Amino acid sequence: MATITDIAKEAGVSISTVSRVLNYDSTLSATEETKRKVFEVAEKLNYTKYKKKNKEKETSSHAGTPSMNAKSIGLITWRTSDEELEDIYYMSIRLAAEKRAVDLGYNVVNFSQMEQNGIQDVEGVLAIGKFTEEKIEELNETVANLCVVGSNFPLHEYDCVNTDFSQATEIALTHLLELGHTRIAYIGAEESKNLHGYRKYKTPTTNIYIDMLKSLNLFDEKYFIVKENSQLDVKTSEALTEYALNLWKEDLPTAILAANDAFAIGIIHTLSAKNISVPEQISVMGINDLSISRYITPPLSTVRAYTEEMGETGMNLLHDRIHSPGIAKRIFLGTELVVRGSTTAPNTLAN
Repeated sequence: MATITDIAKEAGVSISTVSRVLNYDSTLSATEETKRKVFEVAEKLNYTKYKKKNKEKETSSHAGTPSMNAKSIGLITWRTSDEELEDIYYMSIRLAAEKRAVDLGYNVVNFSQMEQNGIQDVEGVLAIGKFTEEKIEELNETVANLCVVGSNFPLHEYDCVNTDFSQATEIALTHLLELGHTRIAYIGAEESKNLHGYRKYKTPTTNIYIDMLKSLNLFDEKYFIVKENSQLDVKTSEALTEYALNLWKEDLPTAILAANDAFAIGIIHTLSAKNISVPEQISVMGINDLSISRYITPPLSTVRAYTEEMGETGMNLLHDRIHSPGIAKRIFLGTELVVRGSTTAPNTLAN
């Protein structure tokens, strides 16, 4: 595991700057360029498969280097460049996809949602994020080959890769239950217009929380805090946690499940500002295991979504479709519990 010192050295900034960037310190007056550099270096140094591939390339100088006549792959991301910095989940997927494309010998052409001149000329397109159904259908009709990473829309004639967030949520809740927590809150948000589904809430994480706690007779409406049509970023989480604390007053939960790691960071910020200690008074659980999650204070317990594999798998599917078209495929990747310092058994004296 790379240390903050390693990241600072590679990024060419101070250790303090790295720590504050990775902890989303709102008082830090760093440029967007500096923040991006820190996040990208953190991803690179914690990208284990990439390190292994670099060693393999030492024996083959031509491996992974596109030639002058190499075919091009298009990459379009749901998040803008600035929005990627608010939740680096999609940045992690993108970086992995770009590396895999180079390994396969492709040139990578990046397109924005607003500017797509020449998109018909590439061999295929990898779309990363929660695009609207209309946008996906537009891409599907425009490009010869399409793979979408991170969308929950039904399949038509394109391939799709996602993480099994139903499994991830069950793993997270089981961890908290096994520690002895029964008052488990949920703080999340849903970007509803970009999601498909026939239930009131669209994300697997939200619905599994409801279903699982209701099945155990542990669901309490006041501990269920979800904002619709909102981004899953640190600032939104801080505002929702502030609202939740005012609602709960002295009747605090012993644990909070966050919709993702960015939300978990915002929750920890707000609890710390209110002198509520994590995990002694309230345990905080994330989902995703971003590269930054091990560096926050306290280090975040979470469920790992294999973002690098998502990017690689998506690029592999697109490569296969270009060379051997077949039926559309939907692939869900498994997840894994990562226990760090933000969760512990409930302290009944503190609550």
